[in-house]
Order: sequence, then structure tokens, then C-alpha cells
Amino acid sequence: TRSTNPHLAFGHGIRYCLGAPLARVELREVFTQLVTRFPGMRLAVPAEEVRQKSEQLTAGLVELPVTW
Repeated sequence: TRSTNPHLAFGHGIRYCLGAPLARVELREVFTQLVTRFPGMRLAVPAEEVRQKSEQLTAGLVELPVTW
């Protein structure tokens, strides 16, 4: 009966996600490979148009439009 909760969080303290360090390593590798594979990648919109989430406790982007 629980409603959908689309957030992604690693928690804090005793509830800290055990997979958080692995997720961080994976993300670092993904971003490294993206830059290597698409060296001309850049924002597709002016930086001031990139929208940030405002309704959540943790910061993040709504989307990150890029082109290469």
C-alpha cells in the first residue's frame, strides 16, 4: 500500500546504504568514460538554464542536456 517514492538516497548513520561506495565508484567511472568517449561534450543550453531540484532535501539536477 506504500506510494511510489522516486528518490535515490544513500541514507545516514546506521541506515547508510552499504552499496553507496560502489555506486560512487561506478559513477566516477561512467563520467570518466563519457568524457573520454565524447571529448567535445558540452552543455546544450546556457549554464544558467540548467534547473536544479528544489523540493528535495538533497541537491540535484532536473536534467542535464548535453551535446557533442
